[in-house]
Amino acid sequence: MPFFNVYFARLGLSGLQIGILSTAFPLMTLFVGPALSLLADRRHWQKRMLLISIGATGALLIFFIFARTFAPLLVLALLRALLFSPMMSIGDGMIARMATRHRIDYGKLRLWGSLSFALAALVCGALWERWGFQAMFIVTSVLTLPVLWAATGLEESAPLDRHAVSTSVAGSAAAPTLRNVSRDQGLIALLVAVSLVGVAEGMYGTFSGVYMDRLGSGQALVGALFGLSALAELPVMQYSGVIFRKLGKPVAVSLAYSLVGIAFLGFGLVRQPWLILAFAMLKGMGFALYFVGNVSLIDERAPESWTSTLQSLMNAATRGLAPLITTPLSGLLSDSLGLPVIFISAGAAALLAAGVFCAAILGRRFDARPLLAGEEIC
Repeated sequence: MPFFNVYFARLGLSGLQIGILSTAFPLMTLFVGPALSLLADRRHWQKRMLLISIGATGALLIFFIFARTFAPLLVLALLRALLFSPMMSIGDGMIARMATRHRIDYGKLRLWGSLSFALAALVCGALWERWGFQAMFIVTSVLTLPVLWAATGLEESAPLDRHAVSTSVAGSAAAPTLRNVSRDQGLIALLVAVSLVGVAEGMYGTFSGVYMDRLGSGQALVGALFGLSALAELPVMQYSGVIFRKLGKPVAVSLAYSLVGIAFLGFGLVRQPWLILAFAMLKGMGFALYFVGNVSLIDERAPESWTSTLQSLMNAATRGLAPLITTPLSGLLSDSLGLPVIFISAGAAALLAAGVFCAAILGRRFDARPLLAGEEIC
């Protein structure tokens, strides 16, 4: 993942073309991911659809070896995004619900993903420098096999109780509607904030590796950019439960957005690769706290039969609509005004997300009982 856009840049694609390729994932996350996640919840197909998503994505990566120009890369990027679109929402939903069921802090489970990502980024930067970028598609495809095996051990949520739906008052407990979502003001504030941070993360994720590459740092430091950021997530995820109990989840998430905003501003204001790595670690700390906090907040406000759907709704906001709009724009900015402007804009968006959460906290939007979870709504 850290080297995808660096590979596109090495092929000679412009910033605008890289930005367009990067819109494939948010496009599918917005328009396809929620529908597939809803289907998985309604049909009780969470594990089945997750396995299909993982396996098909791994197989498709091989075809990137043969694509060298913009048009075939765009087709492959769209197919990859289509297959990938339900993966994170279904996986996060299943794991968050398992954590609740087995009384384990979600952050203590999620930190293993950050650890493996950090090690892979640090090691693979040196490997691709020596072996060439095409090797990464083969290695990644092969590594989906143990992921498939691990996913078979996940526990699905309980099937939807049709009798409960027919006998409940308005069926709201088992089958929440868009009206229920719009009445949960805490959830609306969360979705607005994650959309803004999605703007920031979209800009950062698309061009941070390209930025380091253009500074002449080499692929080892590109890998270190993402690897050190992921390593910085580990202690935060380990102690996320303690942080949430001390500060409260909304306050902790607002603080996390502020850290991310400061880190992105740092990216835009400095030119020394070693100092950029320090800001990347600050970004990792903030990301860990808001990622775990947002997933947990969604899980608290969702009935079990709708966990994947509502996680997908959050992903559609943070990885769908916002990047879809801003990623091509950031490509134009990189071509016209330079890469630092992108990171300054990303920092402003993340700080605005922190402001939205602060306003919701002051307005006590998170204090009310969630309308999507719990018993029937009369």
